Amino acid sequence: MHEFGGPDVLRLEHIERSAPKQDEVLIRVHSAGVNYSDISRRRGTFRTSASLPYIPGLEAAGIIEEVGAAVTEFRPGDRVLAIMGGGGYAEFVTAKVEQLFLIPEELGFAESTALLVQGMTAVGLLSEAKAGQSILIHAAAGGVGSILVQLAKLKGLRVTGTASSADKLQMIVALGGELGVNYTEPDWGEQARHAVGDRGFDIIIEMVGGKIVGSNLDLLAVNGTMWVYGSASGEDYKLSVLDLLDKNLIVRGYWLTLEPPARRAEFASVLLQHVNEKRLRISVTEYPLERADEAHKAVEGRQTTGKVVLIV
Repeated sequence: MHEFGGPDVLRLEHIERSAPKQDEVLIRVHSAGVNYSDISRRRGTFRTSASLPYIPGLEAAGIIEEVGAAVTEFRPGDRVLAIMGGGGYAEFVTAKVEQLFLIPEELGFAESTALLVQGMTAVGLLSEAKAGQSILIHAAAGGVGSILVQLAKLKGLRVTGTASSADKLQMIVALGGELGVNYTEPDWGEQARHAVGDRGFDIIIEMVGGKIVGSNLDLLAVNGTMWVYGSASGEDYKLSVLDLLDKNLIVRGYWLTLEPPARRAEFASVLLQHVNEKRLRISVTEYPLERADEAHKAVEGRQTTGKVVLIV
């Protein structure tokens, strides 16, 4: 992209292939993950602005083509996941050694991309959750949400999820949620309350934004916590700190980028163990690389479920 704007600013171009630096590897990309933060960067509304021209893509899965002179942990031919600050929507990408994770042989490239930004975000959001608590997960059929539902269930939480269509609500229940609620319906809050009664939810995971945030506060239990990790609607919500007093509420933000590399590696280990032991289902929606604009339109239009990937 050479400018900020709608999906049409994304265009396929031939550029010179980068060579890996001493502590980097060159990866032939098979799958590039699509995240909502890619869309925010494309629009120019992300919390840190991208330098133009910019190649989106925070995660890529593929095979190492070449290694830098100082790299000893990996070798050409290794199947790896990489997390980076951009560049994933491409045939080749360079990544530093500390950004890499080996992909188990039984896991496909497309499925593995769900374990990076979105999978790690899910692990981080649930890091303080305890068995027996009740949790409301918004956008629970999406990339982060579908993993959150499963991980929350594995931790022994009582799970309610929201989504925007009947098919997505069925998916939430199939993944282990006790109740699915359509958050586009005016009485969605009353429907969600059926799962917990007057007590409310111990935890709410929020990424929709706008007036839904106010409804979340009403649905929280005494000493409840709302975690905010995005705003898919692009709308903010003006919160008064006095709104927190009546029920001793906590509102916390979460941004995976602030987690140190060691902690992210720990998150990846947790996810890979769940996958290896077949406790975690990864749902994937695929688009070819040259249709990245269509993938962005579908995500923005809430037309996708699970992880969205570009196949190179």
